[in-house]
Amino acid sequence: MEYRQTIPDAHPKPILALQYNPFRREIYSGGEDAIIRVWEESGKLSSTLSEHVGWITGLLYWYEHKLLFSCAIDGMLIAWSNGKVLQKIETGSPIYSLAYNSRRQQIMVGCNRQVRVFQLVSTEETHTSDILERKSVSCTEHSDIVSCIVSCEGRFYSAGYDRKIIIYDIPHHGNLKLRVSNVISNAHDAAISCMIYGKDADNSWLITGSFDRSVKLWSLDGNLLQKFDGLSDTVTSLCYVLPTQTLWITTNSNVPIVYDPRSGINVSDFVRTGEEGFQHSSGGFAFKHLLFVPEVNEVFAATNRKSIVVWKFNPSAALTVLPGHTDVVECLTFTSKEPLLIFSGGDDGVIRKWERLQLNTFMYSKEVLTLPKEEKQEEAPMLYTFSRDPEERRKKQAALHKRVTAKLNSWERVEEDPASTLLLTQDALRTLRKKDHEIDPENKILKLKNNRSLEGLENLRRKSQDEPSKPGVVSLLYTKTFNDKDKEGVDPTGLANDGVTNRVAGMSLKYTLEEHKGAVTGIACFARDGTHWLLSSGFDRRICIWEYMPTTAQFQRHDVFRNAHAGFGKEELAADGIILDLAYCPERNEFAYASADKLAYIRKFSPKGTEMLLQAILQGHEAEVTQIKWNDIHKQWITASEDRTIRIWPPEGIPCLRVINNDAPCTALCIDNVNGSIITGSQDKIIRVFDPDKKDELVQKNVGHTDEVRCIIHIPVRNQYVSASWDNTVRVWNGMLPFNLSFVKIFHFLTPSIPYPAYLKKGQRRIAASKSTTYTPTGTFDELEDSATYSDINPLIKPKLLSKPLFITDLSPTKGSHKDEYGLPTQQSRLEDELRSTLNDLENALAASDKAQSAKRGRGTKSDRRKGSEGRIG
Repeated sequence: MEYRQTIPDAHPKPILALQYNPFRREIYSGGEDAIIRVWEESGKLSSTLSEHVGWITGLLYWYEHKLLFSCAIDGMLIAWSNGKVLQKIETGSPIYSLAYNSRRQQIMVGCNRQVRVFQLVSTEETHTSDILERKSVSCTEHSDIVSCIVSCEGRFYSAGYDRKIIIYDIPHHGNLKLRVSNVISNAHDAAISCMIYGKDADNSWLITGSFDRSVKLWSLDGNLLQKFDGLSDTVTSLCYVLPTQTLWITTNSNVPIVYDPRSGINVSDFVRTGEEGFQHSSGGFAFKHLLFVPEVNEVFAATNRKSIVVWKFNPSAALTVLPGHTDVVECLTFTSKEPLLIFSGGDDGVIRKWERLQLNTFMYSKEVLTLPKEEKQEEAPMLYTFSRDPEERRKKQAALHKRVTAKLNSWERVEEDPASTLLLTQDALRTLRKKDHEIDPENKILKLKNNRSLEGLENLRRKSQDEPSKPGVVSLLYTKTFNDKDKEGVDPTGLANDGVTNRVAGMSLKYTLEEHKGAVTGIACFARDGTHWLLSSGFDRRICIWEYMPTTAQFQRHDVFRNAHAGFGKEELAADGIILDLAYCPERNEFAYASADKLAYIRKFSPKGTEMLLQAILQGHEAEVTQIKWNDIHKQWITASEDRTIRIWPPEGIPCLRVINNDAPCTALCIDNVNGSIITGSQDKIIRVFDPDKKDELVQKNVGHTDEVRCIIHIPVRNQYVSASWDNTVRVWNGMLPFNLSFVKIFHFLTPSIPYPAYLKKGQRRIAASKSTTYTPTGTFDELEDSATYSDINPLIKPKLLSKPLFITDLSPTKGSHKDEYGLPTQQSRLEDELRSTLNDLENALAASDKAQSAKRGRGTKSDRRKGSEGRIG
């Protein structure tokens, strides 16, 4: 549910009731000012209805009859239509609650110590203009104010300040009367303030909230199922949001509290309600009333500041938000088997392991994997050292001169621009590569740069130099633990064959590979000829080759990329700019890397650094290339750049096949391993999905991040995308419906509680998660699983009352035709019979035509026949 808008100062006095008209897209609000205000969907005041003289306590819109009912403490029950009063009923006592029963065509009101029911006037009685019969039946089972009434499934329920819940039955026929079916005394420890009916595909609940700061779930028969207690204040309102299957609670809090009713767990931290938007627009306030409208999937809320807040369900928004990082999140990775684990890392120097709980789909458990701090090494006092070797003395003096010169240059830069030191001390190193006109003006670093004093910058610089710091995590890759038993069957994907739990429980730092002189932005791990290799590259523009040694159970540096023509032992930089991403293609034994020099390079992998020959240079981007990936489904290289484009290249690398407009600088790239779609994350905080099979059409957009998207991964077994952003969060997306998928649209309309999957093409099915099967992104999706047809989704079932199979004479099977298990001809045989019948008809028609023509030629004229006979006689 995404925050949509706020209508400020909707009433001069507190709002007590809300209602929505889905046909006219209007919002009705009433309160202590005794006026009903009608608001357009845009938030503009349309009209006012003023017939009550007391507080308006209830509003009800009857969709079937397009009527608005209102009640107030003045005892009036009024029916409205198009802003006009159709009927007024004076009950003689204040009305505190209002409900209707569409099955029985009745209106129910809750008064002081009684419940009254009004019957809708039959349409056959045309002699009266009344909407409701003025005579009503009542029940005086309550002993205090009836604060809430709910109608569902032929029954209706009432609750009030006497702590009672009463269940009523109304007969189908005969005179209107009430019959108490059940009374739940002392349902709460204090007065019951609100009650709603919650229903989804699997459950039906009666949910109550009370002044005792608790919420209870009841069955429709009155049995207590669950209790949520420990709330901070009186429960003022409830609503069950069907699309997300969550329960929203207001307790005079500044944000709605979100619970999962099935597990009874508070999921507010994982299901955001967009509090940043409405708190920023109207300041802090407390919510009082909630209303969910299933026809438009919107939630309306009234606050103590007389304003109305609106949320709308967005199927393309994030399903879950995983908070916890204290700084920007840069990278993600995941395991491929159940229990599926997600790892995230960022500039706070901590790797977090996430695992979805079995209680619900919103909550994830979290485990922190801390990296060791970088200790500041003290400089050796080389000034007074003495060595007998003159060559050694010259080396030490040269090193000292170089170090002092570097220090002086850094101090000069600090004096010229002290804020640059702050940029250098921040872990977000990639911001250094941004051009001035491309930097986001809302960037936190720039805010600090403009607002911090020079003294504060100097203190921050000194603190960063003196104290040890945690290294920021720029790239992550999950792979299996290598040991001797893996030699028999090496997994080309680098994933273990044993359980995930055995590999990640109690995970600790095993070893550190220290060869790079800058941030490591690209990692690739793979098996080749029975040996596991690791490629790494980064800001130092070097490519290191690491080999796993089974004897020592660790990686060691095997070689470094070198230029074969530069002389023995001389290293070469792999690109003119810093390397930002690296990918490996196992089929071609090639790896590619993207660089800030606006190019991408493809090289052949070889354990020898001098034999990693250049295969192609991908040239065409007008800005630095930030991402490169291998599309295993379409056998193509994909590059993304800050020039707002995505380019598709053939396996050989050149020439460029297509260019896709991304509408924003691309900062993250992922390939959907199910259908080969291209998923991008951008500086404009949007995730986009492009389908190469639809001429690179934009088929999906996901909006929800509040800062730049830095990484995206696709989890095939769940058909979900997971993204990391500079807003310090990790988000899980279910995506939205693919276009032109009518059956799924109808299915979701009938069952809106089922979330959308990630983008699927027409005819594709989701991959079921398996504990014993590992998904490997090799081959097309059609090879892994057949396309879903209508017959697969709706299999034929033999009726029990059918004694003999039915046959159609025109489609009777011939000898040798195939039959199904019920003796009926299969689809193939029916098609063959239809084709055979059509051919027979065509042959008969041609034969008849030939016969007619020959008969016509044979008849001719009388003179012709006479001439012919004379000729034969002669």
